Amino acid sequence: MYRFDILNHFISKYNFKNYLEIGVFYGECIEAVNILHKDGVDPGNEGVVHPKVNYPITSDEFFKLIKDHPEILYDIVFIDGLHHSVQVIKDITNSLKHSVKEGVIAMHDCNPPTKAHAQVPRNGRRDWNGDTYKAFLQSRIDNPQHKHFVVDDDWGVGVILKNQGDFNIDKNELQQGIDSWEYFNTNRTKLLTLISPDEFKESYK
Repeated sequence: MYRFDILNHFISKYNFKNYLEIGVFYGECIEAVNILHKDGVDPGNEGVVHPKVNYPITSDEFFKLIKDHPEILYDIVFIDGLHHSVQVIKDITNSLKHSVKEGVIAMHDCNPPTKAHAQVPRNGRRDWNGDTYKAFLQSRIDNPQHKHFVVDDDWGVGVILKNQGDFNIDKNELQQGIDSWEYFNTNRTKLLTLISPDEFKESYK
């Protein structure tokens, strides 16, 4: 199951119309998403600006551009931009502000297999997830009113379902997962609310 399969599942299930993608790169995901309206945000820092990118700027610049337009709301947002937790936290916060009440926020690379995959900065590593997982855990701490889980496929696809509740959490454990790779690695299933693709299909059919 790929990230766009998860996105398309929610789009079909809830009849979503408006989609925002942060970090388009080669366009594999935005091309595969089946939805009426798509906005793509990518500054092209890696030398690529896909034709679906209608906002060739950073996500910070994009959200600054629309901050005075509360009418601009997305049904579903996919975050796959700069994989530094500090930036991903900002992208989550802004996406929550600019999405509908029952919207979905998804993000890529939430389940790095090794510490090396999660190192920041990237230092030229080819297979790299960054420390996006820390931003996901921080969102669980900051936003218990929203449901959080990670589908254990395609490097870990994090999902936030707005206003569906995630109150059974231990903020101290989540903070330990942010502070210690060893603690995160040992307890990742619980900290990420990790579910298999089959569990996802069964729970959200």
